[in-house]
Amino acid sequence: MLKDTWQEIGRLESIFLEIIDDPRKKEVLLYPICYCQLVRKEGSFDVDLPKLLSCANKTFHTFRGKWQDILLELDLFQFITPKGEVLWGKDILGLQASEGIKVSFLPEFREVFYEVYARFLKYWTVLSKISSYSKRNTPAEAVYLSAVIFNEELYNEVVHFVRLQSLRFPEEKVFFEVIRDLSEFYIKINERREFDTDLLEKALSLLSGFKNPYYGINVDRLRKDVEALLRDVSRGKKYFIIKINFTIASNHGRGIVRRLISKLVGKIREIGGKRWTLMNSGTVFSSFTGTSWRRQRERQIPV
Repeated sequence: MLKDTWQEIGRLESIFLEIIDDPRKKEVLLYPICYCQLVRKEGSFDVDLPKLLSCANKTFHTFRGKWQDILLELDLFQFITPKGEVLWGKDILGLQASEGIKVSFLPEFREVFYEVYARFLKYWTVLSKISSYSKRNTPAEAVYLSAVIFNEELYNEVVHFVRLQSLRFPEEKVFFEVIRDLSEFYIKINERREFDTDLLEKALSLLSGFKNPYYGINVDRLRKDVEALLRDVSRGKKYFIIKINFTIASNHGRGIVRRLISKLVGKIREIGGKRWTLMNSGTVFSSFTGTSWRRQRERQIPV
């Protein structure tokens, strides 16, 4: 389970929360995603560093930086020199060339390889649903992001996220508390098989004060789903995963500027803009992972 890794205050969580605050950095995620793809392809945790760099850099070029600095900041990898020396941390800044170097996840991440892989794919999914140019300083965006992260079942991450947003936007604190209570309900199930109905009852009580819709979120549907989940759990039935729904009119909180950008991107694609990478990265990612992600999601992520 990943909970031992999370207890270190989660290196993976920290990476996600940093990038969600500045989605322009999302291409950094291609390094661990490419590494996992190479491991699955070659059947070994030790992969050639040039292959990793080629995979991560060949499609996306928006995020600039030396690979040494990027991999140091990620703090997920160790490096093996041709002489058998193992380097990690600041020592990797001394590497001048990639030829002959092997790269591997640090041992604590190799032990939960598929869970880490699945989590990074979810991070990319979340980041592909938001604009790199949207403002992070609005309550509408914070509410929307909290719902998207929750829907990807990133419960540990969303708990940290909504705690921060409650401080930034105290007027929306009640909704963030709902997200936190529901997330902690599922965290307790995943980690201890504990069904804490008090958390569901609290979330349901808080939802009773909301008008529908709330920043484009269908709170009536959410309220009914929480009621159904509480009823099923109380009767000893199998629980289900709640997904937050948006109203059609909300357009996911997108403003006029963002809609204009989307139309512009659409025109570029019609002309033949296949090299427009950042804005259509979600499509590229789908072909990049293929059906293997869906299979791993079914087998590796505990529900």
